[in-house]
Amino acid sequence: MRRPLSVAALLAILGLLLLPLVLNGGARINITSSFPPGIYWVVDKTPEKGDLVMFCPPRRAVFDLAHARGYLSSGPCPGGYMRMIKRLVAVPGDEVLIAAEGVSVNGQLQARSEPLSTDPSGRSMPHPASVHFRLAEGEVLMLSDYSRLSFDGRYFGAVPQVQLDEVIRPWLVWNSSPR
Repeated sequence: MRRPLSVAALLAILGLLLLPLVLNGGARINITSSFPPGIYWVVDKTPEKGDLVMFCPPRRAVFDLAHARGYLSSGPCPGGYMRMIKRLVAVPGDEVLIAAEGVSVNGQLQARSEPLSTDPSGRSMPHPASVHFRLAEGEVLMLSDYSRLSFDGRYFGAVPQVQLDEVIRPWLVWNSSPR
């Protein structure tokens, strides 16, 4: 009796078939739970508020902790981190408040942004140095509006805008219902 392919196996097969597009073109594969797993396509534009963006996390202790705990896999970024996919939700000049009910940007509560006090293993989650701040020139805030469990700006705060890399859009994804 034949067993059906799992989503992971299907993604692996698709990844091998699409490897030339990933290496030479605009396809990017997401296997994290911060956004639906699948294939995303690079869009030729400068990142703007609301865009889904790939970026290299800056070298900071909070990202070392995330890497050690498995929130962030190994990859090609400085520090040995993988590139992250998050939504660009705040830009220079925006006011950010990280509170128990979630992250607000200019008074607007962001979807699925309630900070967790502990991770699924019961370990205390990190918190940014400041929970109420205005983004300075060159700073942005990145969140996941897909997964309430995502390791994002709720825990690491603002990142330098120069870390932003590519704007991407979903092309072929699974499990697109928010979690």
